[in-house]
Amino acid sequence: MASDSNLVESGFTPQHLSAMVESMPPFPDSVHQVMAMTSNLNCSPKGLVGVIERDPVLTMKILKMVNSAFFALSREVASVQHALVYLGMNTVKNMAVAIATVDTLPRNSIPELPMSSFLTHSLATAAIAQKLAKDYLQLRDASDHFVAGLLHDFGKVVFLQFEPVTYAKILKEARQNGRPLADVEMKYTGISSAALGSMLAESWQLPQELVDCIRMHADCNEQSSDLVLSVAVANTMAKAMGLGDSGNPVVGEFEGFMSRRLGHDLETMIEQMHDLPTDIQLIQGVVHG
Repeated sequence: MASDSNLVESGFTPQHLSAMVESMPPFPDSVHQVMAMTSNLNCSPKGLVGVIERDPVLTMKILKMVNSAFFALSREVASVQHALVYLGMNTVKNMAVAIATVDTLPRNSIPELPMSSFLTHSLATAAIAQKLAKDYLQLRDASDHFVAGLLHDFGKVVFLQFEPVTYAKILKEARQNGRPLADVEMKYTGISSAALGSMLAESWQLPQELVDCIRMHADCNEQSSDLVLSVAVANTMAKAMGLGDSGNPVVGEFEGFMSRRLGHDLETMIEQMHDLPTDIQLIQGVVHG
């Protein structure tokens, strides 16, 4: 870890890090409400429609996504109510969160980590995590796994937004030396992007299990929750499949306990997701279009 004096000289004090997080665009109230409502098994579809329709921008973007080639519905959907009928509450929640997070991405990109490549990696991790939860962990509701996968790397967005020059150096050094990105982040800033991302999630007042998952996904172990496990494995799979760019040159190990808990090895699971790259391209074109 870098010394305290070096961190102060570089400007990465706890106060500076907190200021960076607090200066990020806020998570929309409407999306907070959607997440809270859909976490309740007795959620009223009518109430959920009302929350979304009070946010005209969110409504417009959800309808655009529903009518995209990604979902390939047989008829055009003209209302949020019909979107709920066709796709279900959890899919609509995932769309709302995807829209909100994409709106926080920096407008300016850096060559070392283009935003389009970062978004591809984030969406791929989200989609894989959800599929792992449903198909391999046999979980009935896997929507939180999508959200956690989507947000797992958003600490990097904070660095890119407020310290692009320093973060470009960090990315270059990690790639040139083949070092884990978190090690180089710690060297220059005293904090990993995973820890910074958990600070952002707390600032956005996201559920504690999402905050914990963002912080802990890089240190998945035998005792980790299903949420941490699915995101950690999905992150590794997205990198192994070359889906986007996380900025980390190290793919990461697929540990034995991961195979035991999921019931398959890494190669088998990758083979079973052969349609995923096309799906990611379609959904990225919608949420970032």
